[in-house]
Amino acid sequence: MYVRQAGTNLSSDITQSNGTALGSNRAMVWQRGDGSSSAIDQEGTNNQAYVDQAQFTPPTGASSTINQGKNNTASADNKASVRQHGGTGSVATLNQDGDLNEAATHQDGTLGSVAITQNGTANKSVVLQSLSSYAAVGNAATINQCGTNNKSYAAQDGENNTLLANQSGDDNKADQIQNSTGAAAGNYASVSQSSSGNKARQRQVGGGNSATAVQHAITGPGVDNYVEQNQYGDNNSAFSDQDGDGGIVRQDQIGDNNNATVNQWAAGTGNIVYQRQLGSDNSISSGQYGGSDNIVSTYQDDLNTGFTTQSGDNNQALLVQKSQGGAGHFASISQSGTGNMANVLQLGPGGDFVDDAEGCDFQAPKELNCPTPLPRNCY
Repeated sequence: MYVRQAGTNLSSDITQSNGTALGSNRAMVWQRGDGSSSAIDQEGTNNQAYVDQAQFTPPTGASSTINQGKNNTASADNKASVRQHGGTGSVATLNQDGDLNEAATHQDGTLGSVAITQNGTANKSVVLQSLSSYAAVGNAATINQCGTNNKSYAAQDGENNTLLANQSGDDNKADQIQNSTGAAAGNYASVSQSSSGNKARQRQVGGGNSATAVQHAITGPGVDNYVEQNQYGDNNSAFSDQDGDGGIVRQDQIGDNNNATVNQWAAGTGNIVYQRQLGSDNSISSGQYGGSDNIVSTYQDDLNTGFTTQSGDNNQALLVQKSQGGAGHFASISQSGTGNMANVLQLGPGGDFVDDAEGCDFQAPKELNCPTPLPRNCY
């Protein structure tokens, strides 16, 4: 079914049933004008829905809702895409049940909202909001995926934007990017993952941003989870919280007055924390509580403060602080248990930066491949 509309306060409502249990429905809606609304309901498998809402001048108040699968857990291979061009206050809602589904949204403008919910296995989602439009403000996206081997990718440009990703199950991946040219961008990114084998990556450019990543298993400790947080700019904050064994957290910050915090809980073993700050007046805090054979490796530049706390046995902590000509540093390492090792290296302006090296082993970031590319017509 193909619907084309032009005008003001347009409305389209499409319902496609499962038919002979084969699904394979197609729906496309093309709307031009302010206050447009579209709703598409598709049951079954192998359905496709596409909505394009825009105006020759930027529209306001466009809304689109796509429901696929309709609580049919046997449904699969559905694809949904919403494009909303320009304007203010666009809303896109995509709901999919089953496996191997794909959902994509692309919004240009301000105060846009995206909500994607996927229940099943090996689903993929892509959210793009106001790319290369750094004047865009107040966009928000929420992605909820329940199941295993799901992947989400979200990118926003501008200021005061919000990204939320919630994934329950094993082996899920979430990738978030927020870009801004402002010194006080005020963007916020959050990832929450439960169970084991999950990976999260958050990248923010600009000042005054905040990133949070939490990986906690619902039952028992999580295993082999990974978090990577990269921030470029001043006055940023990164926070990560993990429980379980074999977890890795990597935090990289470039700029001044930044803060990075990591906590690893549940008496975990074999966990690793890498923290690196390039700039001045930064602070780092890391804690590994009640476990054994854990490692913390931290590097800082000028006038910085570093705190590391470890409880348990056979843990290792390395804290490196180098001054490139600025003022001094403060370092604190607290360890309780047996067989632990702490190493602190502080170098002032008179230190030999060529020969006074340190064994600060920062491994290369992991490649998430998150998600694998969707078909071009699904963007």
